[in-house]
Amino acid sequence: MYKKIMIIAVFINFAFSANVLGQEIKFSDLGTASRGEFTSYISKDGALYKIGDRIKIGVPSSNKTFAFITEGDGLLLPITPLQVQASGQETEIKRIYVIGNKRAGYSVAFRTKGIIGLSNYSIQIENAIENREVKSFDRTSDEALVELKKDKDKLDLGLITKEEYELNKVELTKFIK
Repeated sequence: MYKKIMIIAVFINFAFSANVLGQEIKFSDLGTASRGEFTSYISKDGALYKIGDRIKIGVPSSNKTFAFITEGDGLLLPITPLQVQASGQETEIKRIYVIGNKRAGYSVAFRTKGIIGLSNYSIQIENAIENREVKSFDRTSDEALVELKKDKDKLDLGLITKEEYELNKVELTKFIK
Protein backbone atom coordinates (compact mmCIF):
# COMPACT_ATOMS: atom_id res chain seq x y z
CA MET A 1 0.00 0.00 0.00
CA TYR A 2 2.83 2.40 0.95
CA LYS A 3 4.57 1.69 -2.40
CA LYS A 4 1.39 2.46 -4.34
CA ILE A 5 0.96 5.77 -2.51
CA MET A 6 4.59 6.70 -3.15
CA ILE A 7 4.31 5.79 -6.84
CA ILE A 8 1.12 7.84 -7.16
CA ALA A 9 2.76 10.75 -5.31
CA VAL A 10 5.80 10.63 -7.60
CA PHE A 11 3.56 10.43 -10.68
CA ILE A 12 1.43 13.37 -9.53
CA ASN A 13 4.56 15.37 -8.74
CA PHE A 14 5.99 14.59 -12.18
CA ALA A 15 2.71 15.38 -13.92
CA PHE A 16 2.46 18.75 -12.20
CA SER A 17 6.13 19.59 -12.59
CA ALA A 18 5.96 18.77 -16.31
CA ASN A 19 3.23 21.35 -16.70
CA VAL A 20 4.28 23.62 -13.88
CA LEU A 21 5.27 27.05 -14.91
CA GLY A 22 9.01 26.90 -15.18
CA GLN A 23 9.36 26.72 -18.87
CA GLU A 24 10.14 29.26 -21.52
CA ILE A 25 8.76 29.14 -25.04
CA LYS A 26 10.08 31.01 -28.04
CA PHE A 27 8.25 32.03 -31.18
CA SER A 28 10.73 29.93 -33.17
CA ASP A 29 9.71 26.83 -31.13
CA LEU A 30 6.03 27.01 -32.11
CA GLY A 31 6.49 24.76 -35.15
CA THR A 32 7.37 21.86 -32.85
CA ALA A 33 5.38 22.98 -29.81
CA SER A 34 2.44 21.37 -28.18
CA ARG A 35 -0.22 22.90 -26.00
CA GLY A 36 0.76 23.83 -22.47
CA GLU A 37 1.54 26.62 -20.04
CA PHE A 38 4.78 28.53 -19.67
CA THR A 39 6.35 31.14 -17.42
CA SER A 40 7.86 33.23 -20.19
CA TYR A 41 7.67 33.81 -23.92
CA ILE A 42 10.18 35.28 -26.37
CA SER A 43 8.17 36.85 -29.17
CA LYS A 44 8.91 37.08 -32.88
CA ASP A 45 10.44 40.53 -32.35
CA GLY A 46 12.69 39.23 -29.56
CA ALA A 47 10.79 40.78 -26.63
CA LEU A 48 10.67 38.70 -23.43
CA TYR A 49 7.27 38.46 -21.70
CA LYS A 50 6.95 36.89 -18.25
CA ILE A 51 4.09 36.16 -15.92
CA GLY A 52 3.57 39.27 -13.80
CA ASP A 53 4.75 41.67 -16.54
CA ARG A 54 2.45 44.54 -17.43
CA ILE A 55 1.67 45.22 -21.07
CA LYS A 56 -0.14 48.16 -22.59
CA ILE A 57 -3.23 47.84 -24.75
CA GLY A 58 -2.77 49.66 -28.04
CA VAL A 59 -5.41 50.58 -30.59
CA PRO A 60 -8.13 48.33 -32.05
CA SER A 61 -7.78 46.84 -35.52
CA SER A 62 -11.24 48.08 -36.41
CA ASN A 63 -12.81 51.35 -35.34
CA LYS A 64 -14.47 50.07 -32.18
CA THR A 65 -13.28 46.60 -31.22
CA PHE A 66 -10.09 44.59 -30.99
CA ALA A 67 -9.74 41.55 -33.26
CA PHE A 68 -7.09 39.72 -31.21
CA ILE A 69 -8.05 40.69 -27.66
CA THR A 70 -11.20 39.40 -26.04
CA GLU A 71 -12.65 39.87 -22.58
CA GLY A 72 -14.71 37.53 -20.46
CA ASP A 73 -14.13 33.95 -19.44
CA GLY A 74 -17.06 32.19 -21.08
CA LEU A 75 -18.36 31.05 -17.69
CA LEU A 76 -19.39 34.09 -15.69
CA LEU A 77 -18.97 36.62 -18.46
CA PRO A 78 -19.46 35.98 -22.17
CA ILE A 79 -16.39 36.16 -24.41
CA THR A 80 -16.59 39.37 -26.44
CA PRO A 81 -14.14 41.50 -28.41
CA LEU A 82 -12.47 44.15 -26.26
CA GLN A 83 -13.91 47.62 -26.83
CA VAL A 84 -11.99 50.73 -27.88
CA GLN A 85 -12.32 52.23 -24.37
CA ALA A 86 -9.56 49.86 -23.19
CA SER A 87 -6.94 51.58 -25.38
CA GLY A 88 -4.01 52.77 -23.30
CA GLN A 89 -4.91 50.55 -20.34
CA GLU A 90 -2.28 48.34 -18.72
CA THR A 91 -2.95 44.68 -18.04
CA GLU A 92 -0.91 42.12 -16.10
CA ILE A 93 0.07 38.75 -17.60
CA LYS A 94 -1.36 35.92 -15.46
CA ARG A 95 -0.97 32.96 -17.84
CA ILE A 96 1.11 32.24 -20.94
CA TYR A 97 -0.06 29.27 -22.94
CA VAL A 98 0.13 27.66 -26.36
CA ILE A 99 -3.09 27.19 -28.29
CA GLY A 100 -3.85 25.49 -31.59
CA ASN A 101 -3.13 22.11 -33.14
CA LYS A 102 -0.80 20.49 -35.66
CA ARG A 103 -3.08 21.11 -38.60
CA ALA A 104 -3.84 24.80 -37.96
CA GLY A 105 -0.54 25.54 -36.24
CA TYR A 106 0.27 26.74 -32.76
CA SER A 107 0.34 30.23 -31.31
CA VAL A 108 0.87 31.83 -27.94
CA ALA A 109 -1.89 33.50 -25.97
CA PHE A 110 -1.83 35.46 -22.74
CA ARG A 111 -4.51 35.55 -20.09
CA THR A 112 -4.26 38.90 -18.38
CA LYS A 113 -5.86 40.79 -15.53
CA GLY A 114 -6.64 44.46 -15.98
CA ILE A 115 -6.35 47.03 -13.24
CA ILE A 116 -10.04 47.94 -13.34
CA GLY A 117 -12.58 45.57 -11.80
CA LEU A 118 -12.97 42.06 -13.17
CA SER A 119 -11.43 42.78 -16.56
CA ASN A 120 -9.76 39.56 -17.73
CA TYR A 121 -8.46 39.49 -21.28
CA SER A 122 -7.30 36.79 -23.66
CA ILE A 123 -4.67 38.06 -26.08
CA GLN A 124 -3.36 36.32 -29.20
CA ILE A 125 -0.05 38.03 -28.66
CA GLU A 126 1.72 37.85 -32.05
CA ASN A 127 -1.36 38.98 -33.98
CA ALA A 128 -2.03 41.68 -31.39
CA ILE A 129 1.55 43.01 -31.65
CA GLU A 130 1.52 42.90 -35.45
CA ASN A 131 -1.76 44.84 -35.59
CA ARG A 132 -0.70 47.29 -32.85
CA GLU A 133 -3.44 46.10 -30.50
CA VAL A 134 -0.69 45.55 -27.92
CA LYS A 135 2.36 47.74 -27.61
CA SER A 136 5.41 45.50 -27.70
CA PHE A 137 8.05 45.97 -25.03
CA ASP A 138 10.49 46.67 -27.79
CA ARG A 139 10.36 49.44 -30.33
CA THR A 140 7.99 49.52 -33.24
CA SER A 141 9.48 49.63 -36.70
CA ASP A 142 8.77 53.36 -36.95
CA GLU A 143 10.27 54.09 -33.51
CA ALA A 144 13.43 52.16 -34.37
CA LEU A 145 13.76 53.97 -37.70
CA VAL A 146 13.38 57.39 -36.03
CA GLU A 147 15.97 56.45 -33.41
CA LEU A 148 18.39 55.19 -36.07
CA LYS A 149 18.03 58.45 -38.02
CA LYS A 150 18.75 60.42 -34.85
CA ASP A 151 21.84 58.30 -34.26
CA LYS A 152 22.97 58.96 -37.85
CA ASP A 153 22.57 62.71 -37.25
CA LYS A 154 24.60 62.39 -34.03
CA LEU A 155 27.31 60.54 -35.95
CA ASP A 156 27.37 63.21 -38.68
CA LEU A 157 27.66 65.91 -36.00
CA GLY A 158 30.49 64.06 -34.29
CA LEU A 159 28.49 63.49 -31.10
CA ILE A 160 28.97 59.72 -31.18
CA THR A 161 31.66 57.49 -32.66
CA LYS A 162 31.30 55.25 -35.70
CA GLU A 163 31.54 52.23 -33.35
CA GLU A 164 28.67 53.51 -31.18
CA TYR A 165 26.58 54.14 -34.28
CA GLU A 166 27.25 50.64 -35.67
CA LEU A 167 26.33 49.02 -32.32
CA ASN A 168 23.07 50.97 -32.19
CA LYS A 169 22.38 50.19 -35.86
CA VAL A 170 22.70 46.43 -35.26
CA GLU A 171 20.36 46.67 -32.25
CA LEU A 172 17.74 48.81 -34.01
CA THR A 173 17.77 47.06 -37.39
CA LYS A 174 16.08 43.95 -35.98
CA PHE A 175 12.95 46.04 -35.29
CA ILE A 176 12.75 47.71 -38.69
CA LYS A 177 10.41 45.95 -41.15
